Amino acid sequence: MAGLSRLIAGIWIFLSFLALPATVKAEATQWPLHDDGFNKVVQWDHYSFQINEQRIFIFSGEFHYWRIPLGYHAPNNQTVDFSTGARDITPVFELAKELGLYIIVRPGPYVNAEASAGGLPLWLTTGEYGTLRNNDTRYTEAWKPYFTEISTITSKYQVTDGENTLVYQIENEYGNQWIGSASDRVPNETAIAYMVLLEASARANGIKVPLTANDPNMNFHSWGSDWSNEGGNVDIAGVDSYPSASSHPFSPYAF
Repeated sequence: MAGLSRLIAGIWIFLSFLALPATVKAEATQWPLHDDGFNKVVQWDHYSFQINEQRIFIFSGEFHYWRIPLGYHAPNNQTVDFSTGARDITPVFELAKELGLYIIVRPGPYVNAEASAGGLPLWLTTGEYGTLRNNDTRYTEAWKPYFTEISTITSKYQVTDGENTLVYQIENEYGNQWIGSASDRVPNETAIAYMVLLEASARANGIKVPLTANDPNMNFHSWGSDWSNEGGNVDIAGVDSYPSASSHPFSPYAF
């Protein structure tokens, strides 16, 4: 349940907060600055993110607001609710801004987060919607209403507009860009098409900050332009690694 080496925490919905760290003036280096082509408010280089030309170092905590608890946003395949009672997530954005926190938003559709079905609603796991997490039209039609709504809400709270959302993660622990080993470089066309659909939906619904995703571990090499040009790449790819856990011989993360 991590992204950008556990700095990006996820949501089905869930929001991950970053305390605004002390910033320093960005200095010219040999490493180029990158942006997502939609704005230059959020940039990054070999070392860190920069916000409005101020270098930031991320020390994050994560908040799974639906654990404390929050009602489901999609309790059935006919309902998407972000407005009634505790389902309204806008106070979370407002509170983060009041407290001086950046937010990394991870809306899924799949977030893992050690939640049942990785945060997917259980009605989606009946088999009626295909194998999930690919470009099957049945699955696509299931996630689109939810993803459209959360993207639209988040679009009103981006740092590009003076608010506090820094980046937007569209999938979690999804290293499926290749069939078999990444070293074989055989593209997984259904996975690539799925990522393209998620990216297009986010952009169509107002997301201007960089899009991110992360691999299940260090070995998948998916969705990053540093190692792939097969399609489906996000602006900033991350890997899921637990350095302290992986050093233990009995750790499931020891690769």
